[in-house]
Amino acid sequence: MKTLNLAKNLGLTALSCVALVAGAAQAAGWGGHNPYLPVSVQVAPQHHDHRGFDDRFQHAYTPRHDNFGNIDQRQQRQIERIRHGIASGQINRHEARDLLREQREIERTQRRYLADGQLSRDEWIRLNHMLDRASVAIREEKHDRNWR
Repeated sequence: MKTLNLAKNLGLTALSCVALVAGAAQAAGWGGHNPYLPVSVQVAPQHHDHRGFDDRFQHAYTPRHDNFGNIDQRQQRQIERIRHGIASGQINRHEARDLLREQREIERTQRRYLADGQLSRDEWIRLNHMLDRASVAIREEKHDRNWR
């Protein structure tokens, strides 16, 4: 009975060690790019070229498949949705004024966040949250049956 308990405890200890090592390896960048860690925490990939670390990683946080361009692209699509709503009559001038004011606020916030040249994870999340709210507002204004 003691041997069985000892074997069970050793097995659990070994499994825990493997899990810890795997987590540490992923956090250190051994298992590839970890999208949830700032680049400054991650280990730079081993490239044999003349560029330095800062040249390869220009931004402090680049989430999975998203970057600064994605925020700009989302905002551009939202402005196009507003323009289309104005042209079709789904959005009146008062609604358009409020929606465009919200877009300007997002732009100001983005410029303020990028003043130091980096976009932190929290700042990126806040910008995306602002864009999500703006997208919902555009949809509500376009479909509120308040036509011009």
